[in-house]
Amino acid sequence: MTKRWKCTVCDYIHVGSEPPDVCPICGSDRSQFIEIGEEKNGLFHEIVAAFKIHPVLAHFPNGLIPTAAIFLLASILTGHPRLENVVFWLVLTSVAVVPFSLATGIHDWHKHFGKHHAPVFYKKLGLALTLFVLGLAATGLRYENQDLLKVDDWYGWLYVLSMLGMLCCVGLLGHFGTLLSAQVAQTNGKSTTASSSLTANDSPVDGWPDQIVVHAPEAILVADTKGVIRFWNHGAERMFGVKKDDAIGQSLNLIIPENLRQRHWDGWARAMQTGKSHYGEDEMMRVPAIKSDGTRLSVEFSVVMLKDAELQLSGVAAILRDVSEHWSREKKLKSQLETCLKGNIPIEK
Repeated sequence: MTKRWKCTVCDYIHVGSEPPDVCPICGSDRSQFIEIGEEKNGLFHEIVAAFKIHPVLAHFPNGLIPTAAIFLLASILTGHPRLENVVFWLVLTSVAVVPFSLATGIHDWHKHFGKHHAPVFYKKLGLALTLFVLGLAATGLRYENQDLLKVDDWYGWLYVLSMLGMLCCVGLLGHFGTLLSAQVAQTNGKSTTASSSLTANDSPVDGWPDQIVVHAPEAILVADTKGVIRFWNHGAERMFGVKKDDAIGQSLNLIIPENLRQRHWDGWARAMQTGKSHYGEDEMMRVPAIKSDGTRLSVEFSVVMLKDAELQLSGVAAILRDVSEHWSREKKLKSQLETCLKGNIPIEK
């Protein structure tokens, strides 16, 4: 029977007989999913689970500021004072809502996007703060002089410019909010389609990629642009002796020997600036690493540069393999070869 599962970390809804091995939104494993009811009761649960207070609050200034601009234009053209009074109260309401919208937006950024350092989030934060400052300026000017538009001085022009600035802010906020919504909807749509296909056709193929990433014997990890670990698979747990919950949120210094950290971060900074790495499809690198108990091992790895919807670098995925035993054999063979050459002992082909 088709069931609905909710991720307790990011509230993602999964449709299927079983929860997914990995949440496609936040990367949590299946233990973080809870059943929220059968499909026939899914609409109500989906509405409740999908409800977010931030979009509700964000729509207040997004709707009220353009309305205020229309009333302001009508007031300027007709000279009717009541129309301008409406503008004041619309702007005042918008300004009062902005701090709550900003706070809930930051909360959602931390909870649902892991405080991801993508430019779109900082643009939204900057625009919201600018909107708040311009709103305070407009309401302050209007409160001090109720006949502001009738006075031909710079106060009236400053009031109008503040309103135009607020109108631009809400327009850009709506634009960037749409980009984020489209990205989340696209991810959810792909995941839901895969889940529905699995239920209808009883085919496991759609769920294989997630299972491969989570259970691969190679260590697979993802770090954001600051070098903070955001994903850590079972292979990484086995290789480094660190559990997923203990690794996520820590710096990559967790697995880098102390004497190599400066060299690593210098290379990391260059890769973050250029968005490119030499160690991709055609080249792998072999470096020392450390386990949780301080033991060194030799690892061979390649990386994948991850980008967001705006094609900005958002993180790096690394696939690592323990080659300590191979490296030891190679070192031993080199030593034997040097001994043979020094003693003029012929080498068998």
